[in-house]
Amino acid sequence: MAREPSTSGSSSSISASTGFTSSVQLDMDGIIEIIRSSGAKIVGLQAPEGLKRALPNMAREISDKIGAEVIISGDPCYGACDIDLDLGKEVDLVIHLGHAELGEGPDKFIYFEASMPGDLKDAVGNSIPLLKGRRIGIATTVQHVHKLKEALKVLQDHDIQGVIGPACGRARYPGQVLGCFFGTVKGLDVEEYLFLGTGRFHPLGIALSTGKRVVASDPVTGEVAEIDPDPMLRRRWGAIARAMDSKKIAVIVSKKPGQRRWETARKVIDLGKAKGRDMMLVYLDNIEPDRLLNLGVDAAVSTACPRIALDDTAKYSVPVLTPQEFEIVIGYRRGEDYEPDECL
Repeated sequence: MAREPSTSGSSSSISASTGFTSSVQLDMDGIIEIIRSSGAKIVGLQAPEGLKRALPNMAREISDKIGAEVIISGDPCYGACDIDLDLGKEVDLVIHLGHAELGEGPDKFIYFEASMPGDLKDAVGNSIPLLKGRRIGIATTVQHVHKLKEALKVLQDHDIQGVIGPACGRARYPGQVLGCFFGTVKGLDVEEYLFLGTGRFHPLGIALSTGKRVVASDPVTGEVAEIDPDPMLRRRWGAIARAMDSKKIAVIVSKKPGQRRWETARKVIDLGKAKGRDMMLVYLDNIEPDRLLNLGVDAAVSTACPRIALDDTAKYSVPVLTPQEFEIVIGYRRGEDYEPDECL
């Protein structure tokens, strides 16, 4: 079950430092009411790293107002796909903070989204000198989706038409992209894209998914840049080249519910075996370099979060590929048909 971020300015909202110069807001009134109405006596709290500092104060407020025992998940949390199932076994209810729900979540888990309180006007305005087209696709992450209408207005004031793709697949909101899903930007009749948010992974995904120019404008730092996918593509082709002669290959399936892609993994296994490769299924929670090293494999294919292969490749002594990249290795897919992995 999901709860949207509060925009009411409730006096009982909590602001949590994100490590930058801004904050995110959480609706404590809504959280308290959900817990109270559920009758939960033991409550779990889970949040990504940027929100963890807010959890002790939240736990104290929940205990003071409701009398429930609160257990904080201390493990890393990388997204809505990464829920603490072990914590769920110990409590009556888990409040998962900061992410939009991916479809229907498991029992006991309630998603509460977090919003960035600042507007997007400056971020859009900063991007205007870099934009070349007059019809621009706009995308962002869940923290900013409630501000996309004002982004359209700023573009309109500069005689630029902004286009927001519809919610679909894993994207709960129009214009929302995830690190593993870019369906809201695909197929839009636009000349280029503007990504409003922090980091380079999402705009890189947009560039690779659409093949079009992408400008990224960070509402927190004020940084604006054109995204160049070529350095990442060179790294990925390096990993593909290293895996060409691999014989013993691990196909990784994640224990995390939102990343557990058995069907994809079994397809990879079948394709590899058909080409004479020694394939094995490996079931992991946190995917780390030493775990692959201990298996003695020549390469690995990750069907978990795409960022494992794309962001963390330098950590591994063997090439870690996406399913699509492995298809290139075995000749099932042509090199010119390269596309990023998505959890569909």
